[in-house]
Amino acid sequence: MDPTEFRARTRFILKLGRALHECGTTSQRMERHLSNVTRMLGLNGSFMISPTTFTCAFWEQDEFDQSIHIERIEPAELNLGRLWEIDRLVESIADGRLSFADGMDQLEKVTKAPLNYNNAANAISWALMGGSFAALLSSQTLDCIVAGLISLILFFVSRVTTLDAGWKPVLTIVAPFVSGLLASAVAAFGFSINVPFVILSSIIIYIPGLALTVALTEISVGHLISGTSRLVDALMLLLKLFFGAVSGMAVAKFVFPADAAALHFLSPLADWKTWPAVAGLSLGLGIALNIPQRKILWGLLSAAIAFGSARIGEAWFGMYAGMFIGALTVGLFSNLYSRITRGPGSILMTQGIVLLVPGSRTYMILNHWVSGETILPGATSGNQALMVFLALIAGLLFSNALLPTQKSL
Repeated sequence: MDPTEFRARTRFILKLGRALHECGTTSQRMERHLSNVTRMLGLNGSFMISPTTFTCAFWEQDEFDQSIHIERIEPAELNLGRLWEIDRLVESIADGRLSFADGMDQLEKVTKAPLNYNNAANAISWALMGGSFAALLSSQTLDCIVAGLISLILFFVSRVTTLDAGWKPVLTIVAPFVSGLLASAVAAFGFSINVPFVILSSIIIYIPGLALTVALTEISVGHLISGTSRLVDALMLLLKLFFGAVSGMAVAKFVFPADAAALHFLSPLADWKTWPAVAGLSLGLGIALNIPQRKILWGLLSAAIAFGSARIGEAWFGMYAGMFIGALTVGLFSNLYSRITRGPGSILMTQGIVLLVPGSRTYMILNHWVSGETILPGATSGNQALMVFLALIAGLLFSNALLPTQKSL
């Protein structure tokens, strides 16, 4: 191969890897996808990727004559809509519908394309997620309203703080601080709300439940560096969120002489109200993750399958088996979708599994350990949260074993 052509193809793979990382793709899927694309372009390659490192080696025939690229990268947030477009672009090149040169230009356009939703839609999605999560666990209408309104305020706090790079690392402290201050102030003015629960609901978008699940999954399949770093990052994020929330409540208690730590036991919604709450949470999540409008219904279906199968499994066999069945079912559904449509099944799997991950339960356990308060009855057992994580991971692993995906994304 001509050296110029070799360099052009490796540059494309490097840019593709950066783009996938900026979408929040897991290291395991990214390494597999880049290996497939490398072979498609007539090269050999080896990749070692973690949330903060990007190492690639390319060669043609002699594996000891390599071109090596090492880069320090920053952890990225999920952007599933862009991931969908990148996958479609690579498929077009593989099928011959798009030339390699045009693919290079198109990749630049995709990575620089604006989000699928404007700020107004994203603000509504945050409020919808906060209110819907509260509605899933509480029949108190006031809890849901306050959680939704605080989530809306946190959206604007997030946008303001991210304008300055120096504020980005402390956003996950500032956001729960504002939430704790506002929720405690509402309680201090005589409104009957469960303050810790409202705080948790309003910051649900920050809770790293999915990150914890991905980390443990990567560790379980041998991606130790990536999985361990994700696990440490997720645990650190939980600590920052809790510190911010506790600080906000402490300041509110000092400012307002009334009792700002109101707490009431939660009673669940009637069954018919649960599904609208699930739909609202999934819809808000889809917008926040930049899912294209034409694909949003698939995400709602994935969430319904995950939640419904988990509830049925829990009713028949218990909570842990229910989580296993929910993860297994949504994993099989996403892999089947990928086989039929040749689309990235990881997107539907993410939208479904995020409703099952016990990140919020982990936050509740942390709250109980430090403050002694129980946000929800029965949510104080670390063993329980760990078993739920293990059940989810087992379900995902078995879904890939029973119906292997034909796509790397």
